[in-house]
Amino acid sequence: MIRFESKKDRTYPIALGILLIIYSIVGIVIISNGGNYSELIVLAVVWVLQGTFFYLFLKTTFYTIDEEQLVCHFFGFKKKIRVSEIRRIEPQKGLYAGFKINTAWKGLVVSYGKWDEILISPAQEQLFIETIKAKNPTLQA
Repeated sequence: MIRFESKKDRTYPIALGILLIIYSIVGIVIISNGGNYSELIVLAVVWVLQGTFFYLFLKTTFYTIDEEQLVCHFFGFKKKIRVSEIRRIEPQKGLYAGFKINTAWKGLVVSYGKWDEILISPAQEQLFIETIKAKNPTLQA
């Protein structure tokens, strides 16, 4: 079994920073309208929980390939795809609206089955493609 870590870029830290700015503005509005500090504590707890969620998502997302399956791991959940069913792997073009198990802005779109697709972001994209192609010579990459 081969393990590929997920690529990590600035997407999640930027999202968390934007949330912090929004929550700070909401906090200022709460204080300026005479709100009490318990509302600020709730706001801070929600922001910390979201940050924890982002952190855990980044740390628990990875991909494994064995003889028969590509397994995408995230938060203890697994998405299994038979390697023989993978038709094509191509770089993501533009925004992607399908099923995603990625931790970076750009990744690889894996087409499998008849119509299914998933966006993933292995850190070593070329090695990932070569590993799949070695197990599935009909792969279009």
